[in-house]
Formats: sequence, structure tokens, C-alpha cells
Amino acid sequence: MVVLPEGCSARELDLLGRALNACGTMLARAARVTVHGGQLGADVPEARAYLVFGEAQAHALGRTLPAAAMHRAQIVLADEPALVLTSADAKRRLWSALRSLRRALATVGS
Repeated sequence: MVVLPEGCSARELDLLGRALNACGTMLARAARVTVHGGQLGADVPEARAYLVFGEAQAHALGRTLPAAAMHRAQIVLADEPALVLTSADAKRRLWSALRSLRRALATVGS
């Protein structure tokens, strides 16, 4: 599951879509949820892994999910999409996060 900040631009979403697509169908088809006003909806499903874009979204996820679900899940933090779009360092951190997430999902699936 991908957790995004509110108000991502089309360019930011396109970049993220391409990055997720490059990592295979499992990540390309991952559900996406958006944080609105610092909150996630109460209907956020439990997942094996969460790719969270930004600390504010990580805090919102932490407030929404039960502690047991957070403990079972692989949670990977990446920079906010606006920063990924403009910073080479943020892009490198995103690729690193995607690699670690893909490895974690591969070990869970086998």
C-alpha cells in the first residue's frame, strides 16, 4: 500500500507511478491512499507493506493502524513526492526504499 500526501501534482504522481512500475507488477498495482488534513480514513486496510511518502503521512498511518498491524507490516519511509521530483538525493533514497520493500515482499511471498 502506498500512502501519499494530499495534493500531489500530476507530475509527482507520474514520477511515482513510473518508479513503482519499474519495480514490478506487485508494486505497480499497490493500492494508494491519501492523507487529508493529517488524517487517513478509518477504512485503511491492513497490508503486508506500506510505502509512506513523508513523515506527516507516517504519523497519520501510525495514528490509524492498530499497533499489532504496524508490528506485522513492513513500513518504508520515502521523501515527499515534491522533494523526489526536485532532488537527486531524494530520488536515490526512493530507489533504495523501493529495493528494500521489494526484497521484503519477496521474502514474505516465498
